[in-house]
Amino acid sequence: MGLLGVPRQSYERGLPLMSETKERPLCQRLGWMAGIWLASVTVLGIVAYVIRLWLKG
Repeated sequence: MGLLGVPRQSYERGLPLMSETKERPLCQRLGWMAGIWLASVTVLGIVAYVIRLWLKG
């Protein structure tokens, strides 16, 4: 039976979403999280600055 008319794939076919390898170290996972957070805060600051310049101009 398929959900919304889409047939299910068996475990042998398709690409796995998660690799079968060992989980990465905690410090590496936290580093990625901090990097993504820093990038998002930086982009938000840039967008806010551009909007501020646009409204003043």
